[in-house]
Amino acid sequence: MSDSLVVCEVDESLKAKLKKFRFRKETNNAAILMKIDKETQMVILEEEYDDITLDDLRNELPERQPRYPSNSTNFSTLSSLLLNSKPLSKS
Repeated sequence: MSDSLVVCEVDESLKAKLKKFRFRKETNNAAILMKIDKETQMVILEEEYDDITLDDLRNELPERQPRYPSNSTNFSTLSSLLLNSKPLSKS
C-alpha cells in the first residue's frame, strides 16, 4: 500500500517557471495558468499573465475545461479588495 497513484506528471520547464514565479521580486499582480495535456498526461503551461486583476483572471478561465491558476497578488491590492468588499449576508 506504500505505492502512490501517479495520475499526471508536471512538465520540467513548468516546474522551473513555477519556482521562479514563486520567488519573483516584482510587485505587480501576475498569474500562471496551467492545464493537463490529455495525450501526454502532463501538467503544462497554458498562459502567463502580468498586471492582471483577480476578476480578469477569472474571466480568462474557460467555463467547461479544467484549468489550474497560480497567482501572485500585491498585498496592498488584496487589502483594498478586502476592505472594499461587502460582508456576506446570512441566509
